[in-house]
Amino acid sequence: MATITPRKNKDGSVSYRIRVFGGRDSEGKQKVFQTTWKPDTAKSDSKNQKDLNKFAAAYEADCLAGAVVEQKVLFGKYCRQLVDDKQKNGAIKANTAVFYRGLYPLLHDIDGVPLPLINANVLNKLYRNLLDTPAVSCIKYRLRPKTDLLRLGGVPNKTQFSHKYGIAVSTLNTTMSRNNVSQATAEKLSEALGLPLSQMFISESSQVTVSSSQIHKVHSLVSMVLSEALKDGLVTQNCAERVRLPKIEKKAPRYLDTDEIGELLQAAGSEPWEIKLFIYLAVATGARRGELLGLQWENVDFTFGQIEIKQAVYYRPATGLYIDTPKNKSSRRFIRLPAEIMSMLLEYRKEWERLCSEYGSAYPQTVTINDGSGNPKEYTADFVFFQTKCIGLPHAPDTANKWLTAVCKKNGISHVNPHALRHSAASALIFGGVDPASVAKYLGHTSPQTTEKVYAHALEESRNRNAEVIGSFMFKRKKDNKPPKEKIG
Repeated sequence: MATITPRKNKDGSVSYRIRVFGGRDSEGKQKVFQTTWKPDTAKSDSKNQKDLNKFAAAYEADCLAGAVVEQKVLFGKYCRQLVDDKQKNGAIKANTAVFYRGLYPLLHDIDGVPLPLINANVLNKLYRNLLDTPAVSCIKYRLRPKTDLLRLGGVPNKTQFSHKYGIAVSTLNTTMSRNNVSQATAEKLSEALGLPLSQMFISESSQVTVSSSQIHKVHSLVSMVLSEALKDGLVTQNCAERVRLPKIEKKAPRYLDTDEIGELLQAAGSEPWEIKLFIYLAVATGARRGELLGLQWENVDFTFGQIEIKQAVYYRPATGLYIDTPKNKSSRRFIRLPAEIMSMLLEYRKEWERLCSEYGSAYPQTVTINDGSGNPKEYTADFVFFQTKCIGLPHAPDTANKWLTAVCKKNGISHVNPHALRHSAASALIFGGVDPASVAKYLGHTSPQTTEKVYAHALEESRNRNAEVIGSFMFKRKKDNKPPKEKIG
């Protein structure tokens, strides 16, 4: 039977706590359900007493029927455990897990709220508060003046520091240039050298504005958490489906037209082989930068004129360079290439072999790189694009951006990044009349709907071009081919 306990509130009013004991769970712990009932001051005491008993009986019946869930599990605790478990089980990638963890500070309003008490109104209030009070504290760390990492690490150069302590060279460059780094990076460096964080770094607090786009990302995490909680029987519905989200002003993705692509390829022609080939491949395949940098020669099929995208190179400040599967299942794919690109690959292969032979015994047979779970894994040292400082290792993704930035700056071309080349390839396929489903497979999108959503602008322009072609076919050509009238007399 339900237990009813009167409670006096600060304002002098009285409310009633109703508790129901519903047996024990699989671990033998007693299941407790609890709610609060407030009397109607306009009604008599006897009438309120009848209403209270009626409400308590109905609440108990719902609890025992499974229509009410326990209020023990807090949203924040469940969310953090869920993300950790999903990463451990391989359900989400390490990058996704890191991204989700970066959103935790924005969930402060619901972090300590029991899952069953999360409803659409609570979520609407959370998102409204984030937009109304957009300043979120963000702490960055900068290496203290006169702090010599190499001396403290007892090594002569950054490469040896990287090998000894597992810190990427690019991270060392950023840190030693006295640029801001994340808390995770600062903690990893101080822990590696056995020094207090405050002794090595100066902390700086900055303000980050929460945008409508970021609200949507927070909502994506909340929705995922509530969906899993529903499966676990911790909530009776996913209330995230009923919230009101702020609109996002979406910008059409930047892509290069035929003339701009020609200008970029011409500029790339005078670059070293590695940079030249990367740019040509990026334009031809529309592949993500990490997918191209993760290519090994075993993924290049000269017989069938294609490459296989089966892995990608990633980078995280806390762990450095690592290799994981591509973004999603659909991203693992084969891409047929123009004969000219395959000829370039074949020619570059000879240059690649010549360079390796120059290194001699210094060029390794295998290299050890962490996988997405942070576990060391051995790879054959045959990456198509490889570092010359850490010989045999693939380049970090940001290297591709630096290549393109340098080429554009040197040739007076408007700045372009690797993802713009991906958009350019997609747009070229769409303008060429390729259907969205085929474009989706080529790019490694999850579904054609993703392609249609991202490239709505290109599809619309393509449809306009279709109308022009039909118009030309029906009217202009008909007029041009009309036989001349016969003269009379």
